[in-house]
Amino acid sequence: MSVQYKNSDGDGELGFGIITKFLPNSGESEPLLASRSFERIQNDLNKNQLGVKFLPAAPVEKKGSSWYGSALVVVNVALGAGLLNFPQAYGRAGGIVIAISVQAVLVAFVITALLTMAYCSDVMGSCTYQEVVRSIYGEQIRRVCAVCITLFMFGSSITYLIIIGDQFDTVLYSLYGKEFCHSWYMRRELTTTISTVCIILPLSFPKRIDFLKYTSSFGVVALFYVVFLIIYEYFEGNYTPGPVKTSPTVWTDVFQVVPTICFGYQCHVSSVPVYSCLADRRVTNFLRTVLVAISLCMFTYSVAATAGYLTFGAHVTSDILESYDAKDTVVMIGLAALGAKMYTTYPIVLFCGRTAIDDLYTQVRGIPPEVAVKSEPFRRIVIALFWFSCSLTVALLIPNIGVVIEFVGSLAAVFIFIFPGLCLLKVTLKKDPGLFYFKNKFLVVWSVFFLAIGTCIFFLVLIQALIKNISGSHVAGKPNFCQQ
Repeated sequence: MSVQYKNSDGDGELGFGIITKFLPNSGESEPLLASRSFERIQNDLNKNQLGVKFLPAAPVEKKGSSWYGSALVVVNVALGAGLLNFPQAYGRAGGIVIAISVQAVLVAFVITALLTMAYCSDVMGSCTYQEVVRSIYGEQIRRVCAVCITLFMFGSSITYLIIIGDQFDTVLYSLYGKEFCHSWYMRRELTTTISTVCIILPLSFPKRIDFLKYTSSFGVVALFYVVFLIIYEYFEGNYTPGPVKTSPTVWTDVFQVVPTICFGYQCHVSSVPVYSCLADRRVTNFLRTVLVAISLCMFTYSVAATAGYLTFGAHVTSDILESYDAKDTVVMIGLAALGAKMYTTYPIVLFCGRTAIDDLYTQVRGIPPEVAVKSEPFRRIVIALFWFSCSLTVALLIPNIGVVIEFVGSLAAVFIFIFPGLCLLKVTLKKDPGLFYFKNKFLVVWSVFFLAIGTCIFFLVLIQALIKNISGSHVAGKPNFCQQ
C-alpha cells in the first residue's frame, strides 16, 4: 500500500509493503509520521525483515530566508536615524572611551534579549513579538504590548519621513538657495509625498517581512556611505573642532549615551518575525544572524561616532550631517544615501506596527480565527494605507525629528529589557516551577535583573525627555529652511 505524508515544507511519498506492523491503525499514522523526519523513517523501515524495497523520499525544499539574508534585515532595522546622534552622544557621555565601554555593555544585553525572544518564540510557537507575549501572559498583556509596539513604530515612521523631507530641503537649498521655497514643486510637502507614495507605499503591503530582505541590502549599503562620508570629512574637511572630552564632567553623564544606544539598537520587535521566516529555524542558527548583524551595527556606530566627534568636538550637532557643507558633492550624495536608507527602513517598521494593530482589532472585535484569516488581506491593505497617511500628515505638520525621538526612545528599553525579561521569567517558571535545576535558577535571576535594568532605563529616558521638553532644551532636528 502507499501512504501520503505531508508536512509544512512540502509533500513526500513513502511507498512500502505491509505497513500495519508499524501503524496498527490509521489514526496513529499522522502523529507518528509528523513527529519524525523522512530520513529517520526510511532508516527505521529499511532495517525491518520484510524484504520490501522502499521508494526514496523526495527531497524537501525548505522555504524561507538564509541566516545571512536575515542579518541584512536586522541590520537595516537597527541602523537608522540613531546614527546621526551618536557623535553628540559620545561627547555628552564624557568621550570616546567611556561611550564605547557603555555601548559594549548594553550590546551584550541587546544580543541576550534577541536570543531570549527567539527562544520564547520557539517554546510558544509564535511568529510575532506580541504573539509571544500573548502566548505567555494572555490577552491583556498582549494588548499592552501591541499598544507599545504601535506607538514606537508610529513614532519611528514619523522620524523617517521627517528625515526624508530634511534631505530634500538640504539638497535643494544647496542648489537653489532659499528661493526654492517659493517654487511649489520643490516644497517638502510635495517632494516628500510624491517620493514616499511612489517608493514606500508599494513596499508596505507584503504579508511576510522576508520580502524586504532585497531592499534591506540596498539600505545597508546606503547607510555605509553616510559612514564613509563622516570618515572622509574627518580626514579631508577643514573644520576646527571644539574641546574634546576624555572623561565625563560628572559621573552621571555616562548615562546620557544610553537613550541613543537603546534607540540605535532597537530591532527586537522585528527580530521575531525575521526569526520565524528563517529556512532553518533554530536559535543556534539565529545566533549567527544576531552576531553578524549586531557586530556590523556596533562597528558602524562606533566608527561614525568617533570620527564625527573628533571632527567637531564640543561643536558637534545632534544631527551630524547638519555640520557639513551641503554644497560639497560628497556631502550631497551622503544626504541622498541617508534618504534612501529611510525609504527602505520605513516598510519594515510599518510591518511590525501593522501586525500589532491587526492583533488589537481582531481581539477587540472578537473575530473568529477562520474569519480573521479570510479577511486578513483586506485588513492588511486598509491598515497600511491608514498608517502611511497618518504618519505622513504628522511628519509634514511637525517637521522636528528631535521632539519625536526623545519620547519614542524611552519605549526602546521596554522592548529590549522589560518584555524579554518577563517572557524569560514566565517560560522558565512554567518549565521548572520548583526551580530544581541550577540553569533555571540562573535564568530567573537573570530575567529579574533584566526587568530592573529595563525599568530604570525607561524612566530615566522618559524623565530626561520631559525635562528637556519643559525647559525648551530638547534636541532639535534639521532646520526647516522655508520657515526661517
